[in-house]
This record gives sequence, C-alpha cells and structure tokens, in this order.
Amino acid sequence: MSNPSEIVFGHTVEGLLLALKGRLEGPLRAKLKDAGLDLDRKLEPAYPNAVWQRVLQTVATELFPNVSMNEAQWLLGERFIAGYFETNMGRALQTVLKLLGPARALERTSRNLASGSNFLHVDVERLSDTDYRIKVSEGGTYPEFIGSICHHATLATGVKGLTTVVEARQGRAATYRVRW
Repeated sequence: MSNPSEIVFGHTVEGLLLALKGRLEGPLRAKLKDAGLDLDRKLEPAYPNAVWQRVLQTVATELFPNVSMNEAQWLLGERFIAGYFETNMGRALQTVLKLLGPARALERTSRNLASGSNFLHVDVERLSDTDYRIKVSEGGTYPEFIGSICHHATLATGVKGLTTVVEARQGRAATYRVRW
C-alpha cells in the first residue's frame, strides 16, 4: 500500500475530472465520494496517493466495465491525458511536447510525471534513437495507467508507429518499453 506522505497534486486530479466531463453526476459522483474525492467541495491542493489509486480504480470500473482492469486502466490513461491537456499545466506541457519531439519528450518523462505528485521517481534509459526503457518507482495498482499516460503524451509529439508496453513489474515499481 502507498505511504501516507505520498500525495498527488490537485491539478492532476483536475485533469482526471476534465476527462470525465458529462459523467460526474449520478452513481459515479457517489462512488468517488466513497473513494475519498468529494466533488461537492473545492478541489484540495493535494490528495493522498491511496485516495488517488481508489479513484482511478473506481473510474476505470465505471467507465469500462466490460474489459479487464488492466485494459480499463490503459483506456483511462488515454482519457486522462486528453483531460489533462485541458488544464493550464497540461496545455503548457502539450505545447512543449510538440516542440521537443518524441526522443527529447521521453527524456523529460521524469520531470513531466514528477509534476503530478511528490513521490514518483522515473529513470529513462535510451536504448537506441527510437527505443526507450522507462522505470517508474510507483506504477500504481495497475501500471497500465502510467504506461498509457507515457504513450499518449508521447503521441502528442506527432510521432508515428509508437508502441508502449508494460515490460516488467516488481513490487510497486514498473518498467515500460517505448518504441517507434
């Protein structure tokens, strides 16, 4: 389980909520409150990682009930990036990614992912010009969510033929392989 001092910043939660526009009434709203995210209150500056993990699982289950949780988390990551790119931080990041291109964008993954929380540590290893290995200290309950974020953020650079897979998992850590 996550450490209580591990927090996810409010703008990250805001990105998820923007990805859920039109879905936040009814049963999902109550389920999010049960998970620790009360939408009747102003967003907090930060949330415990444990709450974030429950929220991600709740949303994935609600939005994608007919697929495995791993696939649901991948789909949620794609939706999250679209919502995050609507936040002020996300718009700025999207502009930078387009300028950087895929290789330089991946090399900045540690900075980009770290802007969403206080606990993620990311190592990026360049295996060739178009082949990278990304090691994340906290892949989350389902590492497909962060893999999908890396994949879809890299797609924002305009790269073609991108593949991203969860290559390994050890405890809370996850390793991803990104190629094009």
